[in-house]
Amino acid sequence: MRKLIALLSAVVLVILGISVVSSASASPGYPNQVTYSGQGLNADGTLQDNRCDDGTAPYLLFVLTANKATAADITLPSGTFAMVQSGNGAFKFMADYQNPVTLIGIAVASYDGVKTNAQFVISHGCEGDSYPPSTPPSS
Repeated sequence: MRKLIALLSAVVLVILGISVVSSASASPGYPNQVTYSGQGLNADGTLQDNRCDDGTAPYLLFVLTANKATAADITLPSGTFAMVQSGNGAFKFMADYQNPVTLIGIAVASYDGVKTNAQFVISHGCEGDSYPPSTPPSS
């Protein structure tokens, strides 16, 4: 009987663990989505606008513009995060630097508001010293 209880407890813990992992990678929380497709990058995968000041940690600044949106979030490989509204239908999120080429087709912004004509770009960032990208974008 104790072995059965221990086995059932282990199964429950595994199921709970799977649901926690699933919720961490769950889809974004708003009905409309736009996937990052490389806007803000040069053909070689470097940032079009590389802004590094002394002491600036490498970063990427994502910008979403979505008509009549009042809330948005961004999903990256590291998780889903709230974006900060910075105007009427405009939202920003500063992420730690990662190879932006690897975010093409992976990073997603979700938002409320009007579904059509949303733009999701990397406005600028700081590549730091450990660049160029390991994989150039396909042409």
